[in-house]
Amino acid sequence: MSNEGNFPMANVPVFGCTVYVAQIAEGRVRARVANLDGIECTAANERMALGTVVTEFKNRVREHTARQEPIPWLDPPAPRLPDEQQRFVPVHL
Repeated sequence: MSNEGNFPMANVPVFGCTVYVAQIAEGRVRARVANLDGIECTAANERMALGTVVTEFKNRVREHTARQEPIPWLDPPAPRLPDEQQRFVPVHL
């Protein structure tokens, strides 16, 4: 692996954020994290919804790791509803 910029290579933790998205009334989008409880939102579009839930996911994971607590993953993830589509977002802290 090349390190052309001569930047120090670090071990950056990566966490998988599984998100379910669905179109709801009035053209809005609902998004909810399937593998970490209690993170969901509605937004004007999917991009905004994903940005909101991924930011909250990152904050929650960061808090648990900073306190050296186990992350309360939902394993298996919450079930997907019939109107939802799944997205997988790798999240770097």
